[in-house]
Amino acid sequence: MEKLRITEVVIVEGKYDAAALASQVEGLILPTGGFSIYSDEEKKALIRTLGKKRGLLILTDSDRAGFQIRTYVEKIAAGCTIRHAYIPAVPGKEARKAAPGKEGLLGVEGLPPEVLRAALQRAGVVLQAPVEGTPITHTHLYQLGLSGTAGSAARRRALLHRLGLPQRLSKRALCQVVSCLYTLEEFTAIAQEKPVLFWDFHGTITKPDILWFDAAMEAAAEAVPEAPLNAAVLHRQFSHTCLPWFTIPGGDTRHITGAAWWAYCEGQFAAMFQSCGFTAAQAAAIAPRLREKVLQPHRYHLQPDALFTLKELQRRGYESHILSNNFPELAQMVKALGLVPYFGKVLVSGNVGYDKPRGEIFDAARSVAGQARALWMIGDNPVDDVAGGNAAGFVTVAANGAAAPDAAYQIPNLAGLLELLP
Repeated sequence: MEKLRITEVVIVEGKYDAAALASQVEGLILPTGGFSIYSDEEKKALIRTLGKKRGLLILTDSDRAGFQIRTYVEKIAAGCTIRHAYIPAVPGKEARKAAPGKEGLLGVEGLPPEVLRAALQRAGVVLQAPVEGTPITHTHLYQLGLSGTAGSAARRRALLHRLGLPQRLSKRALCQVVSCLYTLEEFTAIAQEKPVLFWDFHGTITKPDILWFDAAMEAAAEAVPEAPLNAAVLHRQFSHTCLPWFTIPGGDTRHITGAAWWAYCEGQFAAMFQSCGFTAAQAAAIAPRLREKVLQPHRYHLQPDALFTLKELQRRGYESHILSNNFPELAQMVKALGLVPYFGKVLVSGNVGYDKPRGEIFDAARSVAGQARALWMIGDNPVDDVAGGNAAGFVTVAANGAAAPDAAYQIPNLAGLLELLP
């Protein structure tokens, strides 16, 4: 018997219902997962997205639970075109179950195919001509680098994030869903769009020099030459302190942006120098000198392949921006190092008010690039750059040999990007 072709997305309760219905229906069948739909924000968003594009046909069990789920789906999809199909209340037990359900009624999965077909026809479903357009298949996913190739899983996750689709969609479900939402040409254009590149600064574009430590040693020697600072003591007191990403990890730092950023840090520096054995007056004299030295361009050294890589990526048509946990004046440092021609925006936590890996700073990056664009994060920190980027839906690249197994790609140097980005 020929299958009923349904243009709407058919909503059922579970995967066994979907399997039973598939024998009678050609189209996208989406299970709610039963009552888990109540807490599954991704699934609710997917239902709304598909409902606005294609409309919904709801077919749930005839018991109380089925009607509760039907009503809930109707509520979350308010504004969408919705049709309802109802199955009869038939006593019985599904073969896979040890006992009947609470009300002793067969669900969608337990009814004969002809009964399901009749329920759909009562809802107004009729035989239709095949849907025009080329359906998106696994082959298309492979050709677009979204399946079966190095890094394809990360690219697929990033694409799902961009499209507002659940991260848990299987490749089969992905093909079905995007076939409902896009033509093959539209989907291909989205998948092939050149990503916008966001770069960490210190340790990625520049060498990972211990500039804060060196600057602190020099500042103390100049301000209080009569009391030499012990390097081991400084290392112990300064390590992972003073700077907002250490002192307020994961916090909201919008109250210390711009000029307030340095005021906060200088207070932290003064307290740290007192811990190193200086008096309060001596520590207060050293702190501003530390700031002055950190802002000296000669302390920053580019990675040996940075300029070559940036020039070549620019020639290939890639757009780049900096996304860094750093002081507010980083754009001035970028200019001093001759990097202005290669970067559009310099997004820095000292101005944004959030440090990586907070999602808000990645949201700021997405706003710069455009909400629907493919985004890559290139950095050397497995938490700030990789974990933060992954959570925000960026494709992550661990650069310069950084140990970050969760990154989509790991490259020994920046020039390795040229093999990833044609």
